[in-house]
Amino acid sequence: MNSRKSTPPSREKLLLQMSGLCAKCEQCEHDLREKMRRKGALSADIDHVIDYLYDHRFLDEERYARAYARDKLRFNGWGRLKIRMMLSSKRLSREAISVAMEATEIPEYSEVLEQIVRGKARALDLSDAADRQKLLRSVYARGFEPQLIIKAMEALRQQLRHAIDLVS
Repeated sequence: MNSRKSTPPSREKLLLQMSGLCAKCEQCEHDLREKMRRKGALSADIDHVIDYLYDHRFLDEERYARAYARDKLRFNGWGRLKIRMMLSSKRLSREAISVAMEATEIPEYSEVLEQIVRGKARALDLSDAADRQKLLRSVYARGFEPQLIIKAMEALRQQLRHAIDLVS
């Protein structure tokens, strides 16, 4: 094992790496600070790089929050509660989180919720109270609001009843 300490990366190298990362996809300050700390960067260099990234619009808290919320809804099937919690864990401002929550105020939100409810309900009997509770807990764990889950479950039950009536 080598006992020598590695030298911290230069400010210029950090600047190039972090600006390149930001150019590829949206990043947040918290994540970038962690990446630079893991590389052994000096605190003053980290602050300088972060300031530069903000000054040159590589970093934008609200833009990041909106992109994060949209992506987590579309690709991970997360609800507002989980998105809000995860954005808070990234130490974003309340304003940025509010902007992100507004970005989820789209018809797609209900569609994603309905798809998740429909998919999870396939293996369950919605006439059974225990299965309905299981479905509710499962979808709630993804961060959707309980009142919206209940509405989606009821809409699905109505659709199923209607389909059964058509067949009968």
